[in-house]
Amino acid sequence: MENIAAGIVLYNPEDTNRLDACVKSILKQVGKLYIYDNSTDKLHYSFPKGVRYDSCGENKGIAFALNELMKMAASDGFEWLITMDQDSIMPDNIVESYSKVIEESDDKLAIICPQVIDKRRKYMQVADSESSEYVDECITSASCTSIKAWEKIGGFDDWLFIDLVDNEFCKRLVASGYKILRLNHLVLDQEFGCIHPKGEFSQKFWITLSKMLKNENIAKFSYKKIVNPMRVYYTCRNIIYVNRKLKQYGKTAYSNYNCKGYLGFIIYFMLPSFVRAQNKLKVLQAILSGTIEGLNKDVKEWRSR
Repeated sequence: MENIAAGIVLYNPEDTNRLDACVKSILKQVGKLYIYDNSTDKLHYSFPKGVRYDSCGENKGIAFALNELMKMAASDGFEWLITMDQDSIMPDNIVESYSKVIEESDDKLAIICPQVIDKRRKYMQVADSESSEYVDECITSASCTSIKAWEKIGGFDDWLFIDLVDNEFCKRLVASGYKILRLNHLVLDQEFGCIHPKGEFSQKFWITLSKMLKNENIAKFSYKKIVNPMRVYYTCRNIIYVNRKLKQYGKTAYSNYNCKGYLGFIIYFMLPSFVRAQNKLKVLQAILSGTIEGLNKDVKEWRSR
């Protein structure tokens, strides 16, 4: 476990009790915890011993912060870093489980990750808890990443800022011959977005219909979603950018929306975002401006090294 550290990205955390639980859940398992703070507000929280804190006083995005955490861990001689969100509560045995895998792995293993389930979304199912499997992508929260592999492929893409950062990074890892191993006996409860589950009858109806039609997107009507125009902007911008950048290696990030291409993205992300939006004009503007910027961005096509 001596070669594994952990890092947390912060952004204006409102629930300091949750942050405290997050910090304590991982600090007791690693020798060093790094914090990179993207907050624009003053943070009223005192970190315990064993934490290295850094911030530039402005929000430079999740990708920039992740790169800073990796640099800090590398400078202290660590080989692996567990990356976390500010509300992630780590299972007690996660570092021990990751350490065992690392001891038996070769240098082509780049990421070890848990299952990730949002318990508010009743349609999400936990896979066989005894199995482990290689996957093509994972989220950064609770993932343990090889610093050597991160460095080899050029780190996280700062331009993405937020949204699809993990998809793009994983795509480059796999294209470079690296592997991502998911340990299904580890399950992280992670909340994706601001949602409010509907009544029990409504949830059952939409989930049952989605199973009948074999389309998970229908199950998303089992909850009310608070649509953030800023996130819509970055998603629409970045989906175009990453697919232009990585076009040699097949489609990227469409799996997030249970589709296989840009037409499906329009149907399963753009349209629902507009229909469910609380401020439809702002969301429409976000879709248009994000799409235009993604198309106009000067993109250098990436090739594996």
